[in-house]
Amino acid sequence: MERLGVTYLTGRMSPSPYLIATAAAAVTTAVVGGIFFAFSTFVMTGLDRAQPAEALAAMRGINAEAQANVPFLAVFVGSAVLALGVGVAAVCRLSQPGTGYVLAGAILGLVAFVVTMAFNVPLNDHLAAVDLSGPAADASREWRAYVGPWTAWNHVRTVAPLLGSVLMLVGLRGR
Repeated sequence: MERLGVTYLTGRMSPSPYLIATAAAAVTTAVVGGIFFAFSTFVMTGLDRAQPAEALAAMRGINAEAQANVPFLAVFVGSAVLALGVGVAAVCRLSQPGTGYVLAGAILGLVAFVVTMAFNVPLNDHLAAVDLSGPAADASREWRAYVGPWTAWNHVRTVAPLLGSVLMLVGLRGR
């Protein structure tokens, strides 16, 4: 008997590698979505309450930490690698029930990584080059040019992996 990729033999369960990878991808993409949810719901609005030069400096510190923080990078990059692997496996299993959901979820799980590299990182790189010793008007203009687009793309990085996680779990349930 097999249910959710688990075989029951004489009372022992043997989870399939596909089940384990999909469950791990679902959990890690949900964690990534949760991290970005925090930024979308209160970190960016909290920074926006500060003086622009202070907000710029704080965001630079956050970005520097994100680039060096091993646990964050392991989850962030690991979720993308897992989603990619699960997506490839799902393509090979498309005739099986629930696999379309898993594939859609894996694609959405990758969106956070792609959006980060294509949009948020370039915005962060520009922010890192801003001269904070200039006039306050420059800091204000730079912060305004940064906070709106960065936050909008962060909303995408929030919703996509959270929805992707749900779809992967729905796909496993449909097996």
